[in-house]
Amino acid sequence: MTPGPPELISSDANLDPLAFLGGLIDHHGHAVRYQTRFGPCLFFAHPDHVQHVLQHDLYRRASLVKMALGDGLLASDGPHWKSQRRLMQRDFLPRNISPFVTTMGTETATLAAAWRNAARAGTTVDVTTDMTRLTLHIVVRTLFSNDLSPQSAASLCNAVTQVINELGKISWTIFGVPVSITPAGNANFSAARKLIDDLCHEMIARRRALAPGDRPPDLLTLLIGAETAHGPMSDLQLRDEMVTMLVGGHETTALALAWAWKALAEHPEVEARLIDELHTVLGGRPPGLEDVPRLRWTRAIFDETCRLFPPVWYMARVATADDVIDGHAVPRGASILISAWFTHRHQEFWSDAERFDPERFRDRPQPAHQYAYFPFGGGRHRCLGVHFALLEAVVILAQLAQQFQVRPVNAAGIRPHPGITLRQQPGMSAEIAQR
Repeated sequence: MTPGPPELISSDANLDPLAFLGGLIDHHGHAVRYQTRFGPCLFFAHPDHVQHVLQHDLYRRASLVKMALGDGLLASDGPHWKSQRRLMQRDFLPRNISPFVTTMGTETATLAAAWRNAARAGTTVDVTTDMTRLTLHIVVRTLFSNDLSPQSAASLCNAVTQVINELGKISWTIFGVPVSITPAGNANFSAARKLIDDLCHEMIARRRALAPGDRPPDLLTLLIGAETAHGPMSDLQLRDEMVTMLVGGHETTALALAWAWKALAEHPEVEARLIDELHTVLGGRPPGLEDVPRLRWTRAIFDETCRLFPPVWYMARVATADDVIDGHAVPRGASILISAWFTHRHQEFWSDAERFDPERFRDRPQPAHQYAYFPFGGGRHRCLGVHFALLEAVVILAQLAQQFQVRPVNAAGIRPHPGITLRQQPGMSAEIAQR
């Protein structure tokens, strides 16, 4: 019998999910069953159980993200997902992603110019917002090249943020929080989704009108040129994958970078090693593709940040049939919850787990269990954009850290705010000092 609280779990919008789940672990262990008005839920934090859930076909994604992503890779399952995954894997091979390093560097240089102005003026910057805008601009450029006007790109960025915010408000049903759907929320979500759809379909039509040889070398061109088992992708399939990349391809990396800046400010010895590495490897020039494998401490900082502050801090699945996980009965229809936040802190697999220590990843050692660390998911649904995200994170962190020191002015008050992603609350304000 799986342990857990006997009472019905009912929470309100003031719930702290991290405290709630942490309390369940403290009282009942790393496998817990609880009941909400929406049905039974099983929460698993041991890597063995995480592996079972992520690698087993019985556990399907919840339908929430379909509201925004349609049948894109982040939302679909079954034969359609398998066909699309096989098709898009080619577009995300390192050799196809690597040329985008130039775009990453160019967009980061634009932010660096703004930070130089802030440093000279002695004004603070919103680091969290800056990281989010930077990564979204990068994914927009890699998707669409220069086909979007600055005004359209800004509107697209705002709409994507709006969609993520609205989904976050209804994602807490798994913690017993009632669904909160308001006319204003519906209107905001619908307007944001319509704007995204209109821009995507406009881009698709414009790109299809070009001869293949005249199309720019970006991800949209790769998708349009891809052949499925039934021929080229339809406009709807293209839209779903484009939105998936927009929603899933920017905020996770941005949040990890924001947490990394906070960790660096709080651990000057880690930052000093970073600056030494950047001086040795780069010698003052911007990072290029050939430098990334040599920036091992830079990468270790990002990896350790993703351990302590995983942007995708939890994942929900639905059991499509009865099952048993390590003696724990799982009924058909039950919600399954796994959380990188807690598994990444499992004392059996991580010594002094709350301590920020990039040395754990200095030479990319593997943890004692494959699923003791899964910031990009795992199994058949492991994030397709992992190479893009890691490349982007190292380039941004290296390029900015070699020029600036980030000095947070509100670090003590920043707390994790767990919605769909693990945001900072409030966002981090900082003074910028030029090196």
